[in-house]
Amino acid sequence: MSSAGFPTIHYAGDITKKPGTGLGPRTIEDYELLYFTSGTKGVYVAEGETVPLDVPCFLVCRPGERHEYVYDRDVASRHLFIHFGFEDAPEAKPALPYLEVGGICRIPSDNELLIGMMKQLIYLSYALPERMSERAGSMLLALLLELNGELAQPMPPEGEAMPQQIVRAIQVMEDHLHEPLKVEAIARRVGWSHEHFSRSFALHTGRTPREMLLQLRIERACQLLMDEGRSIKQVAFEVGFADENYFSRMFKEVKGTTATAYRKRYANPLYRDLAPIHAVDSRYPINRVFLVNGGTKS
Repeated sequence: MSSAGFPTIHYAGDITKKPGTGLGPRTIEDYELLYFTSGTKGVYVAEGETVPLDVPCFLVCRPGERHEYVYDRDVASRHLFIHFGFEDAPEAKPALPYLEVGGICRIPSDNELLIGMMKQLIYLSYALPERMSERAGSMLLALLLELNGELAQPMPPEGEAMPQQIVRAIQVMEDHLHEPLKVEAIARRVGWSHEHFSRSFALHTGRTPREMLLQLRIERACQLLMDEGRSIKQVAFEVGFADENYFSRMFKEVKGTTATAYRKRYANPLYRDLAPIHAVDSRYPINRVFLVNGGTKS
């Protein structure tokens, strides 16, 4: 099956490195997307710039960049990785800041959908390497585009811990996205007044509660849209929109495209196997590298 129009995966794996070890300095000829599953005292050094690996994060290494990894001296460091390129379809390379030389390389994230997508790609590299080229390429492209969305989400102010009331409020939102939630009701659930809750929420998240609720609903809708068995109306209802037209307007406002166009581009039967990360077991051997599409390990 042709992979024209999508990135090509060369090899992938899930590796745990011993404390005090490292990799490099080196350069590679393709792109490498990594996910570090937990924060450590390790660092990534690219072209003389030191990047801490102190939180769970995605990391992008670009062709020709001299880089090295210095892992934590006290604890093991686990990371998932995928090597890929656009040699078969250079026109398919999206204009994303982290794919450009000198661009940002670290994307802090614990987004379960994105982690699940990466694990699914590694599983397919292990289980179905001869049949995955176009399908896996489309999934990888979707992952790259969604990672760009992670960059656009404001982070809490540096040095300020997230109050437990706000953590609980976000959890309430995620657990009840299908319900007609009111900000006043969420504030009562966490024991704060409406005014204090709204002010503190915006201070620590960079969004109002209503903006966060909308973002969470649209992100959940994106996941549901990958299952072509659901209609747009069903997806809207499952994420708390009683009006399909209003859902469509809000989806386009947040994502810059229609729900129908998003589904057409990213829907794939493979996505039906994805589950929240707490329910995803490693269905591939750990500490193995899986070659794909004739790729070679450098």
